[in-house]
Amino acid sequence: MTNIESTASGEISEASVMTRRSLVRIAGVALVGTTVVGLGGCTSALGGTAAPLFPNAPTGPIGAQTIAGVPVGTLRGGTKPIYVAPPGSMDPVAHSVADTLFWGEQMMEHAMFFAMLMPGPELAAQRGEAERFQRAFADHLATLRQSRLDAGNYAAFNRTTLDLTSRLADYKQRMEDAQVAGQIRSLVWPTFFDHTRNEAIRFANRLNQLNNGNVTFDRREVVPFWADKMEEHSLFVAHLLDPTEKVLIGAAETSAGAFAKLEKAPVASKDPALAAAQSIINFKVAAEKGINAGQIKSIIHPALADHVVREAVRFKDELQRAA
Repeated sequence: MTNIESTASGEISEASVMTRRSLVRIAGVALVGTTVVGLGGCTSALGGTAAPLFPNAPTGPIGAQTIAGVPVGTLRGGTKPIYVAPPGSMDPVAHSVADTLFWGEQMMEHAMFFAMLMPGPELAAQRGEAERFQRAFADHLATLRQSRLDAGNYAAFNRTTLDLTSRLADYKQRMEDAQVAGQIRSLVWPTFFDHTRNEAIRFANRLNQLNNGNVTFDRREVVPFWADKMEEHSLFVAHLLDPTEKVLIGAAETSAGAFAKLEKAPVASKDPALAAAQSIINFKVAAEKGINAGQIKSIIHPALADHVVREAVRFKDELQRAA
């Protein structure tokens, strides 16, 4: 994939855009350029030839902002800033603000996706509840931006975030149970309700950890959690592509298998996970561009494509910080 360039006549050169052929080559050959093997490392999916085919999607360096009177960092990758704590920060206030900005946005979008996938008058009540959660998280993030947090009040603010997040997690569980039981017929897979509920639970656990003054990430938790989420993202993509997109579907399924192995393998270092994280970032960024350009036939909404890119970037950042 190369940068878009214009010819002397002002037309875009066909050779310079990300064509469908180049996208298929990226996805089909090198979706997972690194695959975890055994306990000790990674290997190229095609004997060392796959990784160079990836268009690299840089996410750093970490930018700097001040929000709620607290310094926070930002990474690139999605259409929105991806919030993280400043490099090397051990301040639970900074981590609280960054994590709430990131995960609050993800929770808000979960609710938005549910509303989009609950059409018709028979789902009006469930859709309305999702829309209320979407507005509640949007309002909560606006309140955070207008606040000034410090060591004396951040835990109290986190508790309000915890309450809202816990209520959304309960809603996700109720909807999953109703979908499984056939009490509702939405377009949300039970697995997607479960996937997003587990993210809400993890966010809540993180806030409790920060309220105790502990900002650390443990690789023994970070790798299995995020590998599981990247596996599920890959499976979701495989099932949201048009059935004719056989190469891309196969590539997504290959990615899911690689992350399933990563989740189960007690790797001795961060290197295999970091390589896998960068690989999935590269693919997701390329796929998002392909979706937005109409190069991929799918029912993947651009907002969902961007949502999963941002989570992959957070995966990489947490890995880099993890002990």
